[in-house]
Amino acid sequence: MPPHCYVCGLDPHSAGPGPLGERFVLVYFADPRPAPEGWTGHPSNAVWFCVEHAALGTTRESLPTATALREIDATIGRGSAS
Repeated sequence: MPPHCYVCGLDPHSAGPGPLGERFVLVYFADPRPAPEGWTGHPSNAVWFCVEHAALGTTRESLPTATALREIDATIGRGSAS
């Protein structure tokens, strides 16, 4: 899965030139379930953030993904789409 900030939607095309590692951070949350054997791809507990919003994710790395994302949504004022 290419970088796409969970908070603002910034992606490599709109971020401009430069190394991805200087513009995006991949945060791994604390989901306890490992990927199935032989599985390849983006882990379900890994979420991209731009450097501006990375702290919203990194300060919640000890939480399960769903909990962390709900907290981030509440912090930024984004309502749930239920």
